[in-house]
Amino acid sequence: MNRDMRFDLISRADGKKMCTIAEKILADTGVDIVKKPLCGMIMMRFLDSAKNCVFNLGEVLVSEAEVKIGNSMGYSMRMGMETETALAGAILDAAVEAKHPLAPEIIDLLSNEERRLSEEKQVKWAQVESTRVDFKVMK
Repeated sequence: MNRDMRFDLISRADGKKMCTIAEKILADTGVDIVKKPLCGMIMMRFLDSAKNCVFNLGEVLVSEAEVKIGNSMGYSMRMGMETETALAGAILDAAVEAKHPLAPEIIDLLSNEERRLSEEKQVKWAQVESTRVDFKVMK
């Protein structure tokens, strides 16, 4: 699992599960907080598929944190006011980078979350499929 995929999954994974593993890491590992968890606003960008151009959709509230385990940096950003979960995500990211003994457990958690999120997405698409308009029928 590459780091970009890990960032994406940490940003959407179950916060309670991530906090549980982060607490295990904190119990036996020195973690330095580089950027304390804080909330802020960022501009959400969107690709208009009709015109193939990027535009600013609007501002979104996010929580972010940055930590260090040894020489390995960890970063996390999550939508909403979730500072504790953002810190947990940064700890998990740093632990994987540092090859912490719990890194395989973190990768397993993220892989399971990837499957869960994919299944949820399929269910949502199935729910909206019935609302699709077939313009060929409308002729």
